[in-house]
Amino acid sequence: METLKFWARPAVIAGLWIAATSFTLSELATVVPSLRSASSPAPRFRDAKQRSLRARAQSSSRAAVAP
Repeated sequence: METLKFWARPAVIAGLWIAATSFTLSELATVVPSLRSASSPAPRFRDAKQRSLRARAQSSSRAAVAP
């Protein structure tokens, strides 16, 4: 019984440490994909933005040329 008491506390601490570490690592695994998605928009949005910029540039150049 003395041996069980001797190993119970360190085993519980080690189990909690492993659980906390695995939770932290699983949360950290989602950080990089989140940062990538926030830093650069999806290609379809980038293309749509470029199209709208081109359309604005063309309409302003047409307005400048119109009599």
